[in-house]
Amino acid sequence: MEQSQKRKDMIKVSKLYYFGNMSQDEIARLMGISRPKVSRLLSEARQLNIVQITVNDSHVSNDENAQLLQRHFGLQYVRIVPSGNCDDAAKTNVGLAASQLLNARIQENSIIGIAWGTTLAAFARVFQSDRPVPGAKVVQLVGGTYSQSLNIDGRELVKSISKKLQCEHRLLQAPFIVHNPALRDLLMQEPAVKDHFRLVHNLDMAFVGIGTSYYKDSIAFRGHYLEENEARELSDLGVVCDICGHQLLPDGSEPDTFLTSRIVGVTLEDLDRVPFVVGLCAGHKKVTPLLAALHGRHLDAMIIDEVAAISLLAKLPDLN
Repeated sequence: MEQSQKRKDMIKVSKLYYFGNMSQDEIARLMGISRPKVSRLLSEARQLNIVQITVNDSHVSNDENAQLLQRHFGLQYVRIVPSGNCDDAAKTNVGLAASQLLNARIQENSIIGIAWGTTLAAFARVFQSDRPVPGAKVVQLVGGTYSQSLNIDGRELVKSISKKLQCEHRLLQAPFIVHNPALRDLLMQEPAVKDHFRLVHNLDMAFVGIGTSYYKDSIAFRGHYLEENEARELSDLGVVCDICGHQLLPDGSEPDTFLTSRIVGVTLEDLDRVPFVVGLCAGHKKVTPLLAALHGRHLDAMIIDEVAAISLLAKLPDLN
């Protein structure tokens, strides 16, 4: 193996193992190599001082990988940030990069859509506006989870970001999921809700989380909107991604399910009409859902951490 390629593989394996908390078996499957080879690469990485307290590499590689992914998926913008030493650190770094992007793009009359999720919560927590933007509006994309334990509710994220921007915010006074499709139809006819979605239809940009559809991790299940048997039924359909509550198949399409007509929030079609949709996520577990969102062309930009980037590139052998 060419020495430069071998060194790159050592760095990838080290980051997946030490930062991504992946087992050697998981790394072997992801990279298409044997487990003993993973073990040898980790051992050699330590011998060569690639692995010390941190993984020694250059941020240039992140920029190069970002350019590769941007070209491959036809995106407007890609940023890869350091993973840090835990999931929270990775999400914080993604949030800081999202803050820089929002500050760079927001204008006086911009309308910004905000979804929910743990990475979006990190974004809202660390965001600092570099100037007041009083003419802007921050708009909630999906109804509330109404769960104190999740700590990711879109209402709080919208209020936090708009307060820092010193601008207006618009909350969607409705639950994320209703039990009856007829109730959703009635809600959507309420004057206040119709006014809200007129703003949604005129968004300049949106920030969304990329969620897994594994039933135990889904917001719908954790927020007690679905019973366990209903959540399992969705998983059994083969959905792999949750974006603004919409369940996606690996090709990025949304199957018609019992949940589709019960979601109170931006439709997938309306999200696709937004000029600049930014997906935020971190960690190797988000790669399959991220690929679905990319295959469906539901994103115009993404900010991800190194572990997610390495895992994503491993799924795209032609780019390595």
